[in-house]
Amino acid sequence: MNGRDTDIVGVFRYLKGDLRKVEKALVTQLKSPVPLIPVVGRHITLSGGKRFRPAVLLLVAEACGYTGPRRIVMSVVTEYMHNATLLHDDVVDGGIVRRGKPAANIVYGNSVSILVGDFLFARASQLMTEDGDLDVLGIYARTLVSLSEGEVLQLMKSADRRISENDYLRVVFHKTASLIAAASETGAVLAGASKPLRKRMFEYGKSVGIAFQLMDDILDYVGTEKDLGKRPLQDLSEGKITLPLIHALREARNGDRRKAWEILERRKFTDREVSFLAKMVARNGGLEYTNRRARYFVNRGKRHLASLPASPARDSLLTLSDYIVSRTR
Repeated sequence: MNGRDTDIVGVFRYLKGDLRKVEKALVTQLKSPVPLIPVVGRHITLSGGKRFRPAVLLLVAEACGYTGPRRIVMSVVTEYMHNATLLHDDVVDGGIVRRGKPAANIVYGNSVSILVGDFLFARASQLMTEDGDLDVLGIYARTLVSLSEGEVLQLMKSADRRISENDYLRVVFHKTASLIAAASETGAVLAGASKPLRKRMFEYGKSVGIAFQLMDDILDYVGTEKDLGKRPLQDLSEGKITLPLIHALREARNGDRRKAWEILERRKFTDREVSFLAKMVARNGGLEYTNRRARYFVNRGKRHLASLPASPARDSLLTLSDYIVSRTR
């Protein structure tokens, strides 16, 4: 275990009591007279997720001065919304494996996965309504719109061989970073923070959320099946054009670029074609470039934490930020 791994273990040890309450509430709030709902809900919710979003919310709220029980409720809201998007994503993408297990759509079917995802969104909305904070409701309503836009944007752009880096980062914000930004801003709202501080915490979550996805893009190329819970190069094999490939296509020699474009036009690739694309990414520095961009976004996010008073929670946020660019899973 390297130093960064040791540091992140310390962060989750610091959050252990709160995260235990979140885990318990995640199960409790799945109760339904329809027995299949909690079964499928537990399949996705308890499948070994990183709990990165609840960790951000819990730590930002504490760093801003609030440690009450609403942190647990909003952590559940955030995680339900995240897991609902995963259920829907696997149906749209034809996903087979999720976190090292058969995806819910493979086990229970597409219709059930979509409907249980809808249940998770609905339960999250119910929990927010019961909490009664219009600011929080506004944050998550806006985020739900953003997540939906992200799904459509990804369908439009993810296999577009001419997608620009800016367009790709726009997809990343909507699909991934918007919910992390919502978690971070909500932590500030729970603490009664000022509007400028709320804005800074939103920007913190947005920046580290983008970095989080960029590291996922890298891990698709270099991660192991054990660490990823899916086959290496799975995203590439499914025709998803992410930042490492976008950069490689910019930098590649004309012959390689033309061959890559011919492959990408087909959208279904042989193992040999996937290998060619992966090697082209390596030759043209796609992974190194993506890592530099991820570090840029992490450093941008950390600058927003400077406005918080010194505390163990702020230190933990800094550690969590640094871990994003060193993780292997």
